[in-house]
Amino acid sequence: MGVLRRFGFAAVVAIGLGLMAMVVVGRTVLGAASDALATASPARAGQGGAPQVVAVPVALHSFDDSIQAIGTAQARESIVITPKVADTIRTLRFDSGDHVRQGQVLVEMSSVEQSADLDEARAGNEAAQQNLRRYQQLFNQGYASQANLDAVRAAADQAQAQVHAGGSRISDRTLRAPFSGVIGLRTASPGQYVQPGTQIATLDDTSQIKLDFDVSETHLASLASGVAIVARTSAFPSRVFNGVIAQVDSRVDPATRTVRVRAILDNGDATLRPGMLMTVEIRSNPRQAMAIPETALLDRADGSYVFRVAVKDGAPSAELVRVQVGQRSAGVAEVLSGLDNTDRVIVEGLQAVRPGQPVRVSAPAPAPRQASALDQATPARADQSGADQSGGGALRLRE
Repeated sequence: MGVLRRFGFAAVVAIGLGLMAMVVVGRTVLGAASDALATASPARAGQGGAPQVVAVPVALHSFDDSIQAIGTAQARESIVITPKVADTIRTLRFDSGDHVRQGQVLVEMSSVEQSADLDEARAGNEAAQQNLRRYQQLFNQGYASQANLDAVRAAADQAQAQVHAGGSRISDRTLRAPFSGVIGLRTASPGQYVQPGTQIATLDDTSQIKLDFDVSETHLASLASGVAIVARTSAFPSRVFNGVIAQVDSRVDPATRTVRVRAILDNGDATLRPGMLMTVEIRSNPRQAMAIPETALLDRADGSYVFRVAVKDGAPSAELVRVQVGQRSAGVAEVLSGLDNTDRVIVEGLQAVRPGQPVRVSAPAPAPRQASALDQATPARADQSGADQSGGGALRLRE
């Protein structure tokens, strides 16, 4: 019994000593953790300070209103050469691709019968005119009545009309160019029998090109005669064709809500051809306006915002400002309202900025200078010199 008591007391003492050791170790670990936390706190405090941002001033930039469209090129004047009457082609006085002048004879039809009829009409007319002159003399001398003179004069007029009709039938069998231009591919041959509507060739005046395209009715205010356009075609991707709007249609298509616009392009070198598909850009209302880089914009559901650099308590801070944006081009946005020309906007570091937060502002880095040939050559010479010296040192070591 006494032994048990002695052993029980020893166990209690051992347990107490163990608990005391655990308490000491725990305090040591907690103290170390506190010291580590205290050491880390200043670092975090430093990270939560004013963020570094890049700001640029609001500047003036050139803008214009641009409208995009697609159109089809047409010749200034264009016709299909076709006969007026059914007959056989006697002569073709052109070939494919020829340049012809206005009034030039292009096609002569077989007109033997018509020529004979014309000769007969001319002979009859000559006889009728002589008879009229004789009756006029007799009437003047009082040997012919007024009724006989009127009948002879009517016959003479009829004979003259038959001559004109015969000449018209001959003219219908001679096709002339109504304007100067270029002949297309010939699709008929001499001796071929043709009828009205049969295509013999085409004639196009391509000194100027009419470019027709459709524009939404919402842009009617920007469309007027004389407004400049720029046209391009995939056939000549490196060329730009300049022109002006000539006419705007008087009606809006109720189905598509568009209006047809016609522009005129100069084509003195005959590069463009009728039927080509072209893209059109209408440029109007050129102006100088305030602008900022698009990277400064924060586009949200309720509009566009920017962070403007403001002064608060004597230090720069970020102020969230709503702006109204107009045209955007080449990474620059037109500012219609919300800023003035003395403001600066943040373009870099936006993710770390909050409204009203102090910021550290720096100017944008200058564009890298292109190294000249001398600058590029100097390091090479220096490297060669260093290599020579290094090589010489290696040689001395080997020696």
